[in-house]
Amino acid sequence: MELNVYQEDVLPYVYFVSSMAQQSQSGMFGALSSKSDMIGGIFDRWINIIPESITFNKYYLIKAKECANVDKSVVVFSDFFMYNPKKVGIAPDLIGIKIDDNIVPFVKYDDTKDNGYWVAQANCPQIEVKSFFGKNKYMVSLRDQNYQNKYLVMVTADIYVDYLLSFFNGALFSDDTIHKLDMPDDFIVSNTKNLLSQTKPVSFGNCELGVINILVTTTANDFMSCANKLNKGDIPRFFKNVETRNTNIQEHKYQINESLSNYCQIQPSGLYRFNERWKELFSNPKELTLDISIDDPSNLKIIKKNNNSIVVLAINDTKLNGYDLLAGKQYKINFGTFGSIKNIEYFMNKCVLDCLPNKEQELINSLANIIRNN
Repeated sequence: MELNVYQEDVLPYVYFVSSMAQQSQSGMFGALSSKSDMIGGIFDRWINIIPESITFNKYYLIKAKECANVDKSVVVFSDFFMYNPKKVGIAPDLIGIKIDDNIVPFVKYDDTKDNGYWVAQANCPQIEVKSFFGKNKYMVSLRDQNYQNKYLVMVTADIYVDYLLSFFNGALFSDDTIHKLDMPDDFIVSNTKNLLSQTKPVSFGNCELGVINILVTTTANDFMSCANKLNKGDIPRFFKNVETRNTNIQEHKYQINESLSNYCQIQPSGLYRFNERWKELFSNPKELTLDISIDDPSNLKIIKKNNNSIVVLAINDTKLNGYDLLAGKQYKINFGTFGSIKNIEYFMNKCVLDCLPNKEQELINSLANIIRNN
């Protein structure tokens, strides 16, 4: 499901982050930003809050209204309170909704409580939205910040790198200002390779800022039970892709000659988890390879290992993380690694998220009940 992002969707967040940036320089809300952050850095670090309201306003609440079969105005209440999360905790990403003129809080703030100031309200779903930015992310992760019994919506967001230009006042940049950027030829002896160029005019009128794709709707409990749990200092090794080999290794040159089934075991999730023998193939014991989806690991024979890949021979037709591998062909399976993690965190290859229990309709039904009754 692809959702378009427009200027009007992002405008409240731009103002919120701008206000936060101004107050941060006076020492207020310093916990919300790094000491070295200027406003550009704060925007870069807080862009991940943008998908929260968009995802629900443009998809889940529409589906919930259809399910409730009512004609009401329903919109998200985003968390625009300013606070130090180290002192008061972090509110859920969806703190409530507005149904016509009726506000329905999913949580309420109460600083008289000793076990957390954000108090969940009865019969209201607790929801977290986890956003991943960029098209080429191979894995997803979750740190358990008291997410038990909460719905988990995972999305990817491809926000254009120049999205902030939509909020600039183009009238401030006159032709005279732009001409000040012109570089004279006096500085050039030769530019025959055309490696130097003049500054190009900037367009400020683009109101379309990117797209959001919903990856999965599940629960935090389900995700953590299926994912690989990594401890502080561990390094996740993630699946990248499969390449067909044009030049096959001859059998007498096999570096390894063992079935992949010797290196992994099936999990309750249906995924296969690598064992200690697999770790011995790679030099760093701190690297933990994330679970994979495969029809039957005995259909693949490992014949060679490189630093970040293995070469396999397909004994029978099989499917690995969405790739079709044909019997008799050799393939290179590529992996990548991420830096060591700082806290306990749960990781999964993005391409295997369909193994998670799908709770989308359950969440929609819960929202529909609230809309119908308010």
